[in-house]
Amino acid sequence: MDSGFTSYRSSSEEMKRISERMEAFNRGRTDKNGIYAISLSTSSRPYYAFWRIFPDDPVPLFIRTLATVLETAVERAFVALVNCNIRLEIRDNSCFEAGYGTSNDVIPFGKYRGKRLAEIYYIDPSYVLWLANKFKVENKRYEYIVSVARKFSLVHFELTIQKRRIASVSKFVGEVGGHVKDQNLTVLGVRLIVDKYRPDFYVDQHILAVDRDGNRFVFTVKAGGQSLSPYRLSCHSREIKRNEILYVRSAKVMSHYKFNGVQYTRLGYLQMD
Repeated sequence: MDSGFTSYRSSSEEMKRISERMEAFNRGRTDKNGIYAISLSTSSRPYYAFWRIFPDDPVPLFIRTLATVLETAVERAFVALVNCNIRLEIRDNSCFEAGYGTSNDVIPFGKYRGKRLAEIYYIDPSYVLWLANKFKVENKRYEYIVSVARKFSLVHFELTIQKRRIASVSKFVGEVGGHVKDQNLTVLGVRLIVDKYRPDFYVDQHILAVDRDGNRFVFTVKAGGQSLSPYRLSCHSREIKRNEILYVRSAKVMSHYKFNGVQYTRLGYLQMD
């Protein structure tokens, strides 16, 4: 990715910060089979969009819009690709003109007549998968539509189906008693638990998270104060949300364990930003 990319609405400091985060996110990822990309907003297109660029294919695949704020768009792309090992880049809009100009993917039949495949995939991916795998082409004018549907089928595999496969190869991280540092972890689940060793209601957050290699971690974020109910966080606690990306500066490896064939690393004494 060119770290000198520019956006007409973002400061150079913001772009530099995002470029550094992208570089960290892409460690261990590959562009062997193409990339995912975010298109920059312009005065005529005031949004950042999500694309799939395939090797040896001049037409990029538009997937969906992400946001009108660059940092939000990048965060949403990170979440979409959390368990996918394909690189993410930010590209200038000149890379996507062929995708903007095409209308060959408009469905001319059925219940979604007049809709583009990207629109249909967003609301009903099963219909696009049916086009890709089961629709019988009896008219040559439909061949291009099926070819685009097959691209969406691959995207669906990379962003959805493949998550389970990567998660199943989770490995233990670090040595028990040692420390791990500089971890970007995406939250898969949050469960509220009451600290039974303290009086009244101190509600902690038990976190299940994953790194970009599919390695799973569990840890507890302690309550910031006393709650009025065992089912609510204290107003002094920061709520951790699913799909949020947490930066862990340092943590101690408390233990390793296996559950249902998946390896987990339990962390403690976390220092987070």
